[in-house]
Amino acid sequence: MLLVAFIILNAISLQAIQVNTTEPCFLNFSAGADMWRQCGMGDDYLQTALLGWEWVTGGYFSMVIVGLFSLISYIKYHKAVYPLMILVMFLPVSFFLFPVELMIFIGLFTIALFAALLFFIFHKQTNEFG
Repeated sequence: MLLVAFIILNAISLQAIQVNTTEPCFLNFSAGADMWRQCGMGDDYLQTALLGWEWVTGGYFSMVIVGLFSLISYIKYHKAVYPLMILVMFLPVSFFLFPVELMIFIGLFTIALFAALLFFIFHKQTNEFG
């Protein structure tokens, strides 16, 4: 046991791995007037307009919008077929472009669905005079 701890504590690396910074271009305050060019303002105005939103949501902006559309359509029409149609239309594109993020998003929605179902079962169905 002592030998394993000695080996782990004295491990050395012969290679340095360079990791790029993840700071978005619009937070580079030393860029000055070149910030707009570095963010691609002259190339794609829509992407530049959504840069802040995508940075805040972690790149999930399109999935958040589709989730909101499906939630709003369910709240408005009270039919599950409309959100399912929206999500089915979005599924092939999002799985092709963002497979890991989509699975996380689906997992979060599934957990929220089961939490709402459990709340309904335990709170609404157990009220005697409710």
